Amino acid sequence: MFDTFVVPPGQDHVNLLIVVQIISLLMFLPFSGMMLGGSVFSVYFNRKGKKTGNQVYKKFYFRLAKDIADKLTVSKSAGYALGILPLASAVFIYAQILYGAKVISVSLLFLSLILYIAGFILIYNYKHTFRIEGILGSLKNAIGGQDKLSPELREYEKSLTASNSRYGSYGIITLFSASFLFVAGTTIASDPASWAAADNILKLFISGKIWINYFYFLSASFAVTGGAMLYLFFEWEGGIANADAEYKSIIKSVAIPSAFIGSLLQPLFLFLGVLLLAEGSLSSSVFVYAGLTLFTVFLVCNFLYYVYKNSEFRFSGIIFFLMFLAFAFTIVKDEMTFRNAVKEHLLVVNAKADELAKEQIGSIVQVNAADGEKIYNEKCIACHKFDQKVVGPPYQETVPKYNGENERRLCRS
Repeated sequence: MFDTFVVPPGQDHVNLLIVVQIISLLMFLPFSGMMLGGSVFSVYFNRKGKKTGNQVYKKFYFRLAKDIADKLTVSKSAGYALGILPLASAVFIYAQILYGAKVISVSLLFLSLILYIAGFILIYNYKHTFRIEGILGSLKNAIGGQDKLSPELREYEKSLTASNSRYGSYGIITLFSASFLFVAGTTIASDPASWAAADNILKLFISGKIWINYFYFLSASFAVTGGAMLYLFFEWEGGIANADAEYKSIIKSVAIPSAFIGSLLQPLFLFLGVLLLAEGSLSSSVFVYAGLTLFTVFLVCNFLYYVYKNSEFRFSGIIFFLMFLAFAFTIVKDEMTFRNAVKEHLLVVNAKADELAKEQIGSIVQVNAADGEKIYNEKCIACHKFDQKVVGPPYQETVPKYNGENERRLCRS
């Protein structure tokens, strides 16, 4: 279905596509991981605030939920730029490289893109309800409490609370589903032996390779979420304003375990993922980048342990950078795996690209010849003849004058 919207890439074009693919995924994967992890923690504290009867803790948990959503999901425009646009680019590149292949991967990736768009819309609507609740809270303080609100505003506040919970819950479910389809699509694309067997979505749920890669993505997502919380809450621009010791303690108790457990799980799923790769997908580059990922995660764990033991957050920026670097090494490893896996398919795609290029050149020559004759008959002949002057000079005078320059003039025109 998607072959009608893309053209098969040539050999040089494939190299460029792989580079663009790596750049796109470097933006999409870390951000989508933070979006997922941040949304989970925000919704968790939001629900905890609604369940507690203590008004002090209610405000405390609501602030935690709002701050996590604000910090980790960034603005709507930046979110779409870092999440949706890179993913759309990645889907288009997969469609080009897998041109003509009978594989479900591109369809899965396209469905993942649709779900990510829906998930982002839901999470940003969830985030927006906090702002409206803040305005209502300020209004209640100004007029003297909840009882002073009009019946219409009280009803609106009740529906807003329900919308807040609904947007958050549905957003998380959608993001989990979207990320699973993305991992499934990329996993199948890197395993040509499974192309024929993986012909419907139900078979995705019984694939060990897909689940291992998905758990790796989840562990990396919650690791980078914890690292981002440490950096954005404690170091970025001097840390979050007006935060007391208890508030910082709660953030620390969430961020460090999330980052530490996620980082500890990454080597396990990375090892299992490499172990299950097909022989044709392996190369020295794959092992090198897998090793660099493990080394980077090892550094992250050491810095996290230091932060936990000493409660010093000056290394938060380094931890966050190293987590991003681990994502980068993993992405390059996966792209090398994908390139190795589809090298035979690329020979067919490159041949098709060369064939289409030759057909295009032939059609251009035919069109140019037809256009040249048409232009002469419609325009030139009205002012020029071969042996006599009409409006312009005759050709028998001008041709000898510019002899030897015809080819150059033709190219220039």
